[in-house]
Amino acid sequence: MASGRFAPLFWSFASGVVTALIITAGIFIWISNAPVPLVNKVQQVSQTVDPSLLDGKSIDPNRPLYSGNAVTVTDSQVASVTAGSPQAAPQGERFWVQAGTFSQSEDAESMRARIAFMGLDAQITNRSENGQRLWRVRIGPFESAVQAEEIKQSLADNGIQSTVLKLSN
Repeated sequence: MASGRFAPLFWSFASGVVTALIITAGIFIWISNAPVPLVNKVQQVSQTVDPSLLDGKSIDPNRPLYSGNAVTVTDSQVASVTAGSPQAAPQGERFWVQAGTFSQSEDAESMRARIAFMGLDAQITNRSENGQRLWRVRIGPFESAVQAEEIKQSLADNGIQSTVLKLSN
């Protein structure tokens, strides 16, 4: 008699487990066949551009974003500078934006990463002062104080305090 009393409970439990397994298998199959976000949207260069058209030039991925009144720079407008020419090392002063001085290299790397997320390239230099090694995070050099001030303001807009330095060559 005891087995007759538990039979409906057993069959209810068994049907619930089977239903759960079927639903789980269906969800697994659906997720497995779903496309991975962003991966299928990336266009490969070989699919979009004929390599013979490049002529050694790089592709500008932002070309579709340019509006009709955008400024474009042609090859004739770009000045080439060689290492031995006087233009490569102009006389006078250069301006740098210093984003911080740190006693730990990890802190300097962290600041450099924050600046890199803004699209700027920072350099880390180190020196010893009073027997302690210091790491400086700087952006530059810039030809004018106006350019350096623009970068300083950009850093300030992102919560990074900085200083403009005027250094001689």
